Amino acid sequence: MKTRVLVGVIGVPAIILIILFAPGWLFGAVVGAVAAIAAWELLHCVQPDMPKRMVAYAAVGAFLLPLCTGLGCYELVERFVLWALVVIMFCEVMLTFRGEERLDFSNVTLVVFAGFVLPMLFTSLVRLDLRESGWAYVFLPFVAAFSSDSGAYFAGMALGKHKLAPHLSPKKTIEGSIGGFLAAIVLMLVYGLILKVCGLTVNFLILAIYGFFGSLAGQLGDLAFSAIKRQHDVKDYSHIIPGHGGILDRFDSMLFIAPMIELLLMWVPAVM
Repeated sequence: MKTRVLVGVIGVPAIILIILFAPGWLFGAVVGAVAAIAAWELLHCVQPDMPKRMVAYAAVGAFLLPLCTGLGCYELVERFVLWALVVIMFCEVMLTFRGEERLDFSNVTLVVFAGFVLPMLFTSLVRLDLRESGWAYVFLPFVAAFSSDSGAYFAGMALGKHKLAPHLSPKKTIEGSIGGFLAAIVLMLVYGLILKVCGLTVNFLILAIYGFFGSLAGQLGDLAFSAIKRQHDVKDYSHIIPGHGGILDRFDSMLFIAPMIELLLMWVPAVM
């Protein structure tokens, strides 16, 4: 528990400083590094004997998408990464016919998912950062994710009695889930007050809706990636973050929240 808190004390200010002061290309590089590690974690969990070169394909693609988005060449690289991963992996499939062992097609889809789909979801953070006053938008998914996680954790510890998904995530409770929703809504409104003080126009009703759907998306993301771990009998995706596990253990909810926040800002903007 002490390690978990210590990492949070160091990590949260680091995230805030990066969002506030890092230029677009550097923020893209940081998100790219996170996406590359997430790609490795997913492949290591689902297919531990995946050839290292295929893991490298996915990691490189995962790094390039957010980085190049920060550099302003997102659409070109998006198409190139998808095309390159598909072509390379099908070449790998065809080359296995030289010997007796065949490369299963599931490996193709897994590498493309890890190297393209995962970073595409993470890249929503970079696109939010590229908006005018981008820092205000980038914090939205982080506020939703961390407040929901914390609210669910403490409400579950204090009040949790009824299991939410006992076969999928035994420690999660219905009371904790409700606590996550309430915490996300309250903290999102508090964040709205901060934005208002900073001179931005805020619609608090819509911001409360962001908090609700942010918590919903976060809890779904958490359960979705827990399901992958349960299928492969893995406790944590890795141990790269002391006390928290891996990137996918800590930021799984972000994969669902960030794209949803980006869509909500396009449809019903709460901050202008």
